[in-house]
Amino acid sequence: MSKLNRRGFTLIEILIVVVIIGLLAALVVPNITTTAEDAARSTARSQLAAVRSQIELYKLRYNGTIPPASGSDGTEQLWPAMTTAYNGGAPFLMKEPRLPVGYNWNWNGAKLTVNYAGADTDTAADAPNW
Repeated sequence: MSKLNRRGFTLIEILIVVVIIGLLAALVVPNITTTAEDAARSTARSQLAAVRSQIELYKLRYNGTIPPASGSDGTEQLWPAMTTAYNGGAPFLMKEPRLPVGYNWNWNGAKLTVNYAGADTDTAADAPNW
């Protein structure tokens, strides 16, 4: 009786392993992209809430006035007004907030919104009128 001495893997065994890894990757990748989209949406909403509260404080400090809308997205005067110190005190925002890729601000002088310019064009979130 001769004894077979095997070395390495056959081509079939390697192909089966590659197919199994491909199937597992196909199951996991959509979950990763969905999670990234959810994180970006959450970041945009969080930044909107933070800026909204600071605009409320700005309105209280300046007797009900708020920065007017100007520029293509309306924020040309909003960010400088929010990042400038008031009578030697701290500014409302330390710097202009940055949104995730695909999201953008829109300020019409009374309503601040965050829009998504990707495949899903729904508004991510908005702050009520002041």
